[in-house]
Amino acid sequence: MSTPQIPDLSRSTGKDWQKLERRPNWRSGLSTKLLLLTAIFVMLSEIFIYLPSIARYRLGLLNNVLSDAHLATLALDAAPDNMVSPELTERLLNHARALMIVKRMADQPRQLLIARRPPQASIRVNLGNPMFFPLVWGAIDTLINGGERILRVVGPSPRDPATSLEVLISEKALRTEMLQYSQRILLLSLIISFFTASLVFLTLHWFIVRPVKRLTNNMVRFSDDPTDEGRTLEPTTRHDEVGLAEREYAHMQQNLLITLRQNERLAALGAAITKINHDLRNMLASAQLVCDRLRTSTDPGIQRVAPTLARSIDRAVRLCTQTLDFARDSKAARKADPFMLNELVVELAAVHRPEHQKTRFLSEMPGDLTLVADRGQIFRAFSNLLHNAAQAGAKTVTVSAATVAKTVVIDVQDDGPGLPLEIQEALFKPFRTRPGTGGTGLGMAIAHEIVSAHGGMIELISSDLGGTHFRITLPQNSDQAANLDMMNKEDPS
Repeated sequence: MSTPQIPDLSRSTGKDWQKLERRPNWRSGLSTKLLLLTAIFVMLSEIFIYLPSIARYRLGLLNNVLSDAHLATLALDAAPDNMVSPELTERLLNHARALMIVKRMADQPRQLLIARRPPQASIRVNLGNPMFFPLVWGAIDTLINGGERILRVVGPSPRDPATSLEVLISEKALRTEMLQYSQRILLLSLIISFFTASLVFLTLHWFIVRPVKRLTNNMVRFSDDPTDEGRTLEPTTRHDEVGLAEREYAHMQQNLLITLRQNERLAALGAAITKINHDLRNMLASAQLVCDRLRTSTDPGIQRVAPTLARSIDRAVRLCTQTLDFARDSKAARKADPFMLNELVVELAAVHRPEHQKTRFLSEMPGDLTLVADRGQIFRAFSNLLHNAAQAGAKTVTVSAATVAKTVVIDVQDDGPGLPLEIQEALFKPFRTRPGTGGTGLGMAIAHEIVSAHGGMIELISSDLGGTHFRITLPQNSDQAANLDMMNKEDPS
């Protein structure tokens, strides 16, 4: 074991994180984006104000045209025979900014004010009953297409609703005034947008952006050295979501500090235990050789003590082996090969029968059932299950299997006394063992790691006075072999 290291994102994710700046500059910062977006949104809002405004402004200009035209026709009422000179007609039309004026009143003849033959009208605009959307569309049409067109404006006189007027005007002057009005609206909108955006920006910068910057700067600083307690965040007394995020982040940093320090101590302790176990197993191997020689002695006293001594040494060797196996990475040096599952169980029974002579190991599975996995690791996992069952006092341990939807479902059942409730609750955690058995509590943890590393699952189906039932589910398809071989090539350790 070694001291845990902070993962390198540039290697673990395959992305070139080193090209990214750890702290954004002013152009890509949150403050600049917030200011620009606020200004854009205010300008978009101004569009919804501008469209009705320009439509109403155009309507006002056209009403003024009708009003001026009505005033111009009053000269006809004062003239004899409702006729004026061509010079006066020209002046009246210029004053009204019209090319022709037609006046109609109830029970009176039509009055016409015209200086020369007028051009043909392009568009007819009726102001008798103006509607919102036609007015808006008319204003947009004038701004885009207006210029050389002639408008026929029809509607009641603003000065006398009983008088109906029809006026021909050039759209060019109307469009010019509307453009000037739009420029004034645009300038005012820019001022309002800048002022509003500045206020919103300052408010959000103070309440949100500034605390977020403080958090991100602390994250960058803390990630450089997570073991330095001086780099942790000091939360503020805010009671909103930002304050909650600061407190939770500070709490997470404290927990991470504690975890890293514990991991450092555990890593150092694990490395020491691994070395001790390795040396101790070598010593025990020498003791096993001596014990084997003692078994050949004819001395009755030695013959009586030798089996007990041999069993004690075997238990010590198993304890050292399991501890080393648990410390070793279960994914390292894993190779997938097809093998007969029934042959593996028969081999396991032969291995455990001399040690557990009072336990029968039975195999009830098809003889041709093939599994694609690391045979050595699967052997270790099943060996721990069978050994635990026999050690608990089972008279019979039965292993059966079946193929279900490209998976192999393996059941390991025994007739032992069952597992205590406190053992069931922490079954696959290391160093949890039945009292009085002399085990290490690593067998089930190792089996769980091996099965999980192969993409499978191990679960306790039942455990009571009638026995214990474990179920292991492993993938059987050929893709499993390809995945295992690929992982083995990527991690040749």
